[in-house]
Amino acid sequence: MIDGTEYTQDDIRRWELGRARAALALLKDRIGDEPMRELLTEDLRAADRAMAPLPNASGGAWRSAVTEMEIGGITAEEFLTWRQGRLASAGRTALLSANPEHYLADPADGVVEIIETIGSGRLRFLLTFHDGVAIKGEGHETCPVRIGGTGRLTDGTEICRVMHEFDDGPHGLHIRPTIRFPAHAPEHVITGHQ
Repeated sequence: MIDGTEYTQDDIRRWELGRARAALALLKDRIGDEPMRELLTEDLRAADRAMAPLPNASGGAWRSAVTEMEIGGITAEEFLTWRQGRLASAGRTALLSANPEHYLADPADGVVEIIETIGSGRLRFLLTFHDGVAIKGEGHETCPVRIGGTGRLTDGTEICRVMHEFDDGPHGLHIRPTIRFPAHAPEHVITGHQ
């Protein structure tokens, strides 16, 4: 109870979540990119050792992790204008805030260096956006805006293919982020990313 008003556990969880997000954003900002890379060095080495053999072991086969979201109060055009502005201005804070497990999102020279949790561990990949990304499946051809790219480990191994699709749904912005991993990727990589 605060000042005579009773609050529920859900109210408290919402407050805690908001404060936790603010604290995490502050820490990411204060740590900075290079110290973050150093802090996660061992995690990234382990991820490279685990992920690098997967494309060859998969024989060219890929598996998709697809998530769909609808967000009210914003159109696809409004969101894309905001997003492109963040990428063009190297809007580090906005990119890191997109997901609590984005540890680094460093856009430079047409490539975004990303360190995030994929499955149960951290992974660094260099994401280059380009046309012609091989993402197929039911519904993918219906989204009018498709932004695709290829993610590579630092040794150049192609480790993922991404396709971010945007459209206006009945209640607002419809987003379908898809990421494809080599077919032999562990299940926790696929479901963990979703």
